[in-house]
Amino acid sequence: MLSIKRAEVAWKAARRFWDKLPIERVDKQAALDYRESRAHCAAITVRNELAVIRAALNWAKKEKLIAEAPFIQMPKLPASTIGHLSKAEFRKLLDGAGRPHVKLFMKLAVATGARSNALLDLTWDRVDFDRGLITLNPADRVQTSKYRATVPMNGQIRAALEEAKTGALSPYVIELGRGKVGSIKKGFAAACVRSGITATPHMLRHSAAVWMAEDRVPVFQIAQFLGHSDSRITERVYARFSPDFLSTAAESLTW
Repeated sequence: MLSIKRAEVAWKAARRFWDKLPIERVDKQAALDYRESRAHCAAITVRNELAVIRAALNWAKKEKLIAEAPFIQMPKLPASTIGHLSKAEFRKLLDGAGRPHVKLFMKLAVATGARSNALLDLTWDRVDFDRGLITLNPADRVQTSKYRATVPMNGQIRAALEEAKTGALSPYVIELGRGKVGSIKKGFAAACVRSGITATPHMLRHSAAVWMAEDRVPVFQIAQFLGHSDSRITERVYARFSPDFLSTAAESLTW
């Protein structure tokens, strides 16, 4: 289900086309015309906008305001590609990180599979060295579709965090001077240039998921690590990276 904020943004974009359209003209062709009018946008963006229209029509039918909800044709999504780094590429990228906060960010990104915002928001009170856990969601933040999990530390990230904690000058784990880092993009881009590795901060989240899949970690555990509410999402995107993916099915096809 779309979040309220996401639905508001989608309706703001869709309103100009749909607001005055008579109900008898709301059909498959109207959806195709809308897609054409938004040709400059990604297919997923248009799908989110059309999902608001579909939800409104279904609500109108439920409330008996219309007899039937017209069919809304959703644009097809292009085949997805998952940009990720091998462990060797990540080590090379890490070597190119010139600032300690950029290097720590990179280590945390692959060790937690967390999104950039969650890592930049992370404070030391949510790093539990006794229990070996990192709680990515602050107590005062309501969990949203961008779910933030609680994940265990491995030995490498524990050592990196313990070292960083001894020199910490602020409550934030990723800090620059005595304050929170607002964006990691500039420092990350500089590391890419120095290392010759083409990457983005979000690619480290994908890399973490792919590494787990390659190491035969069960899909439901990867989903928990990434904060996916539905493991089917994780399976659809990352299961193919597991050496065992469909292997049982393949063995059934011997002759």
